[in-house]
Amino acid sequence: MLQFEKLGVILKPVDNLHAKFNTGALLLNDKVHLLYRWAEIPEQTGGFGPKYLQNYISYAQMTPEGKLLRDDDRPIFEATHQWEKVGLEDPRIFRLDGKNYITYTAWDGKQARVAFATVNDDFTEFKKIGIVPAKKSDKDAFFFPERINGKIAYVHRFEPNIQIDYFDNIDDLFDEEFWNNYEPDENGSVAMTGIYEWEKGKIGGSVPPIRTELGWLFVYHGVGHDRHPFCYRGGIALLDINDPHKILARLPYPVLEPTEDYEIHGDVDNVVFPCGGYIHDGYLYLVYGGADKVTALARCKYDDIIAELKNHIGK
Repeated sequence: MLQFEKLGVILKPVDNLHAKFNTGALLLNDKVHLLYRWAEIPEQTGGFGPKYLQNYISYAQMTPEGKLLRDDDRPIFEATHQWEKVGLEDPRIFRLDGKNYITYTAWDGKQARVAFATVNDDFTEFKKIGIVPAKKSDKDAFFFPERINGKIAYVHRFEPNIQIDYFDNIDDLFDEEFWNNYEPDENGSVAMTGIYEWEKGKIGGSVPPIRTELGWLFVYHGVGHDRHPFCYRGGIALLDINDPHKILARLPYPVLEPTEDYEIHGDVDNVVFPCGGYIHDGYLYLVYGGADKVTALARCKYDDIIAELKNHIGK
């Protein structure tokens, strides 16, 4: 079994009335740019979690090894539209066609929507570009880092499964007509379902896919009810380079799960929630939220991951 080395907490709030978690990460020019969910909390509640007063997105920066260089500790993205009036949550960062994109969950208190933004390479200029007009709650979204057969491959999640849809360009993603008639099963969009006990509640994409010599390394999260009241864990699958709907290998066990106090006890107990990942110096690093309170870092040798996936191809 793969063993991720947990490197500890890299971002934590200054008091119990705030949280810094579910952090997207992009390794660019020898620095890791971090966008984290900065939450304001009325009181500590634990268990099923607090009713957040507000969720914003804030910026931090670290070395690839995990040394924190900067933490703005203030909102850089705030609510400017009705569809995100309650909060901006769980950002991911990824590149496509030479541009840096950000996705986040826009929450108006009733429906979760996927919102898009762009940022320059210095992470000094942010621009919101719109929301995906899905008719049901949608989240856990990002692009593959390169086009698949000339098309943009868009990962997202209508509960309880993961979908992948294909678009010719970014503008097509915001086409209301497409989403008016969208049904994941009928559209042939469903790419992964929860099949193991630890992920049978629901699954969702976590980290934008990483190209390997075997296929796309795909890190996702699963929710199981084998821990009371539930538990979030991280898993790994291998997807075909030219047809990501084809799962080449899938580890039957979670590679990351709550074992440390900062993962077991927080504003939502028993949660590890990866949102960022990158390859550095022979390791896959995962940036993840712990118990909806802090951001932590873990790593595993890349060669060990590839070897373990090889052992599960075709199983």
